[in-house]
Amino acid sequence: MRRPIHLRTAARLPLLAVAAALAASGCDSFRPTEVSNPNLTDQQFLGTSASGAAWLRGTQRQFLLTLNTVVLNAEIASDNYFNNYTTNNQQLDAPNILYIDPEVTSVQNSIARLRYMATFGLDSVFTRDPLVTANDRAQLHYLRGTAQLFAGEMYVGLPAVSNGPVVDWGTHLNGAVTDLTQARTLSTDATLRNAITLLLARTYHRLGNKAKATEEAAAALAASPTLLFNANFDPVNGPANGMVGVLTSGVNNLQPLPRLDFLDPKHPNRGANIQTPIAFAKAEEAHLILAEAAVADNNLVGARDRLKALLTLVATRPVETIDNRVQQRGRAGGKIIYPNSAAHTVAFAAGQPQRANFVLDRNATTRVPTVSGTSVTAVAIDAAATGDELLYLVYLMRQEIFIAEGRRLADLGIRLPVAWTEIIANPNTKEGEPYTLAQVPSFIPRAFEMDAFSYDVAARTAVMRHDMNRVLVQNKASTAVLPFH
Repeated sequence: MRRPIHLRTAARLPLLAVAAALAASGCDSFRPTEVSNPNLTDQQFLGTSASGAAWLRGTQRQFLLTLNTVVLNAEIASDNYFNNYTTNNQQLDAPNILYIDPEVTSVQNSIARLRYMATFGLDSVFTRDPLVTANDRAQLHYLRGTAQLFAGEMYVGLPAVSNGPVVDWGTHLNGAVTDLTQARTLSTDATLRNAITLLLARTYHRLGNKAKATEEAAAALAASPTLLFNANFDPVNGPANGMVGVLTSGVNNLQPLPRLDFLDPKHPNRGANIQTPIAFAKAEEAHLILAEAAVADNNLVGARDRLKALLTLVATRPVETIDNRVQQRGRAGGKIIYPNSAAHTVAFAAGQPQRANFVLDRNATTRVPTVSGTSVTAVAIDAAATGDELLYLVYLMRQEIFIAEGRRLADLGIRLPVAWTEIIANPNTKEGEPYTLAQVPSFIPRAFEMDAFSYDVAARTAVMRHDMNRVLVQNKASTAVLPFH
């Protein structure tokens, strides 16, 4: 089992004012530490019929806000997208990640709010509402589990409770296992239970616990072989899917690496009345975990069979016709010009062959996979003769299938530091401690190199500066990446 990095000293998150949207009342929000409505005190709220249902809705809303923050910043800091023209921190893309960066603070605060709201609901709201059901409790355990999952995937360490000590990422992931397991025990919702099983597989995978990860992954596929568990946004009351704007705007916001162009935009703009969801748990992950485990066990036949089963599943996912003509690929104010037609070919790295069908036409409607897509074929899987070649395909498919879902940063081994606002507000923290520094493995290229490529406009060819999946496999012995190896 992969051991987490242990931190030397303790710290905590500042107490955060948290708010739940109270759809059942006329008050916009309720804060357990600050009364916004002078006619409604905390005790009055806690004694109100159906206060538990109102708090649960507010916590579900906070989950969507947290997911938005996590996904956007994880995508920017990875090699999936280049921040070509936005107001987001350009250095996050380098990746040059500092504890003073506002994105580090916003992601940390959003995770903490979700965790705090779920905890307050379980400990203070639900205990006073006789209408609360076991399924309601399951929902809050699930939501608290996701907060801990985000913390364990994205940070070197964070407090597990308000004003508590900083604990390492492995402790957060183990906390996620506890909450998610409790949620699955309490829930009678088969869809949620299946999604939780898959999230447990994801958590155990990141912990490097191959036995438990494969057990949960196999169980998830047995229960729901085509599972798709979406985070659904609200077009009327919000929040909206924050990735839609940065992927579909005409001002060239986030641009995908040219070899990933055929997957963009995964979150199309469907108009004011329809919000594109984000897939939060899908059966593809179970296949990927089982394939990676098979490679680790030197079961190359089993790994090939599993990846082919994954191809079969991906082929059933929707591919939509999208009008993406407003996307100029850097030609309307962006810093970098990108290939923008199917006449272009790409090479994954210098010395690699030029390959077609990776760049889409942006001058007409085009077809894009909106759940999962991949460039890997059965022929490529059969041609992979060694464990490392199969492992490369596993991580290429992980990147392609999870693009725009906030998953790539963890696969790269990059972790954010504890925010500076935490250091100055928390008497238990100190400057200079390991948790004030981001984890960026030494093999990760800096200075925007992960997003870099050369582009011959006349020849219509693009060559990626680095094939990061090859880099990951070459560094599989690192404790920061490839948890089963």
